[in-house]
Amino acid sequence: MKKSLLALVLPSLFASTVGAVEVYNDDNQSVNVYGRAYAGHDFSGDDKNANYGNDSYIRIGAKLKSDITDSLSAFGRYELQYDLDDSEKTPTTKTRLAYVGLDSEVGAFSFGRQYNAVTLTSDLTDIAYTNAHGGNLGNTSRDNSTFKYSNKFAGLQFDASYRFDDTQENIDDGTGNIINVNGESDSEYSLAAAYELDFGLTLAAGFSAKSPTDDYDASIFLLGASYQTGPVNVAATFAQGSEFKGEGTDHTAYEFAVEYKITKQLRAQVLYNFQELEDTVSSVKTDSVDDLVFGVRYDFNKSLRTVAEYRINGVDGMDDDFHLAARYSF
Repeated sequence: MKKSLLALVLPSLFASTVGAVEVYNDDNQSVNVYGRAYAGHDFSGDDKNANYGNDSYIRIGAKLKSDITDSLSAFGRYELQYDLDDSEKTPTTKTRLAYVGLDSEVGAFSFGRQYNAVTLTSDLTDIAYTNAHGGNLGNTSRDNSTFKYSNKFAGLQFDASYRFDDTQENIDDGTGNIINVNGESDSEYSLAAAYELDFGLTLAAGFSAKSPTDDYDASIFLLGASYQTGPVNVAATFAQGSEFKGEGTDHTAYEFAVEYKITKQLRAQVLYNFQELEDTVSSVKTDSVDDLVFGVRYDFNKSLRTVAEYRINGVDGMDDDFHLAARYSF
């Protein structure tokens, strides 16, 4: 069985079929693989931003499912990404997702490296065409050692997650022996809900909290909404964080996105991303993100697309930039 499965998986990595490709199914078990090749470059002026230069990666993933009973099934997912530097000697490999779980009549339970619950809200505006822009609401992405519960009741989806602390520091005890001590705790719990109405409106909210040290607590609250009608999609999200990005720093962030599908193959998008940091001691406020992004996307077919985005950067000392990329997915 292992040999036959391997023989099916390897050729499918280069298939042109859109979406996850089912490479194995024996009625009780199934394996689907998917992937993406992204080739991009960021052009900016003399004050080069953090995204300047090459922005390319290869992403491969697999979804597994196995039926246990008529109402209970096991599932797993793994996703690996190779970030390609300008040199062949310095690629960066990272595991984006790696989790397993059980799906039942009372919801899905999973554990591993996965998206936390509040991503349900932040994803409403995390829809930039390129790999360079968006995602500035706060720490609302993937985490290790995360337990997650998800369920959907009619139009309402509810997610809850808890990340277990796995941070340690290595220090010298003064005699030359290296010992492990706990550093800042990265345990965190998150709750989120999204409700989709019949006429295209989705409303969402999320909350996340943690206690990095005994000296302070941190939290973030998110609100979001999206509306789709015909070729138009409008979305907005707001985040208010209390020391969530670090001790002594509050932040406020919001994102807006408007997309218009001009033809079946061509669409355009306008994004606005803003984030303000406030020192809790001095009350000094600083704009850390202030982006107005204009993007266009052309789909040759369901697999291949080309995208371009121009960003007007409102942060002092930062230049505007232009991002161009091609993406192939299966």
